[in-house]
Amino acid sequence: MSKVGFGGYRISIKSELHYQALKKAIELGCSVIDTSSNYTDGDSERLIGKVLKEVKEKPLIISKAGYIQGSNLESLTKEESIDLVELSDHLKHSIHPIFLKNQIEKSLSRLDLDTIDVFLLHNPEYYLKTKNSSKEEYYRRIKLAFEFLEDKVREGKIRAYGISSNTFVDPKDDHESTDLEVVHQIAIDNNLKSFKYIQFPLNLLELGALERQFAGDHLIEKAHEFGLKTIINRPLNAFTENSLIRLANYEVDESLTPKLFEEEFNRLIEPLAKKWEENKEQGDETLFEVSFMQQFSNIWNKQVSIDAVEQIFYKYFFPFVSQTWGEDLSAKESAPFYELFELALKSARINMNKRADDFKEQAINKGLLFESKKDLSVMAIEKYETFGVDIILVGMKDPIYVEKLKSFF
Repeated sequence: MSKVGFGGYRISIKSELHYQALKKAIELGCSVIDTSSNYTDGDSERLIGKVLKEVKEKPLIISKAGYIQGSNLESLTKEESIDLVELSDHLKHSIHPIFLKNQIEKSLSRLDLDTIDVFLLHNPEYYLKTKNSSKEEYYRRIKLAFEFLEDKVREGKIRAYGISSNTFVDPKDDHESTDLEVVHQIAIDNNLKSFKYIQFPLNLLELGALERQFAGDHLIEKAHEFGLKTIINRPLNAFTENSLIRLANYEVDESLTPKLFEEEFNRLIEPLAKKWEENKEQGDETLFEVSFMQQFSNIWNKQVSIDAVEQIFYKYFFPFVSQTWGEDLSAKESAPFYELFELALKSARINMNKRADDFKEQAINKGLLFESKKDLSVMAIEKYETFGVDIILVGMKDPIYVEKLKSFF
């Protein structure tokens, strides 16, 4: 298998760019594709199914289930609600066999496959976030799910199974942690021979997987002792107490200066200011006396993640524009505001690059990384290889990212 696998989080059959990236990755030798039944409400699996029909090589396909969102939430039956974990009106969770059966069938259909190579329980620790939860009940649920998945292996629906858990890396005594030794013992005691994989987060800032809490071994070493394959996720997205650091460098337009951002903001916001003046009554606030616009003008180009930019624009700015217009915007009228959105994305990439460069310098100074002119993403992945992990999942939604990492396929 290739060391780097293609992470299917947030890819969609609706995106031509995602299609090109996935197809290119497989053609260049990427032999592991990871997805989940809930990623983009099934559109991640649909895209993978489409691309698999068009390529000669057939990669290892990993899918997962547990989250109940979107169409799954709308179609949830009373029978599938056994052992349901209710997190909010828009998010529920389950690893009960009845729900897993439904998800495996849907995944097989969307992927257009007869068999899924690896099927994982997707963050089962959500149960432990609920009131009065217990570890005893948690592991009972995992045992029940494992027994069901072992049957699915015998039926040929899947070839192997495992767990994707963010809390494998947490101290074993934490209430929400998933203890690898306990999970492994469940498989041994019940002759569940197809438990083969575990997935967990690991990056240069979040190194819990390397804590030696298994009689001197860390998680990766203990998993290998048990004969399990290790898969890491979020290798390039490191969360600090304050925000996200993207451990990679974006291609950016070096001509974009703070002064130019300010000039472009003033130019692109002018149509909104004019519309506001047309609509406001005498004595009303000017556009930039409105609390939202004061905040927006201060933060629109200071974000350090694409997600943050998208949230600001799609959740707040675009609705504000629509409300101000009071009628449907024409494509011509909305163009400046989408141009401003694109400019904010460029600014975020510049800001992320600065944070990545600062982190790279610190990591080199502390001996975590060696001096190199390579992209930080390449340096990070090379470092993870030294930890002994089997598969490193990277989100590669653009062919540019695929090209950058092709040496790991």
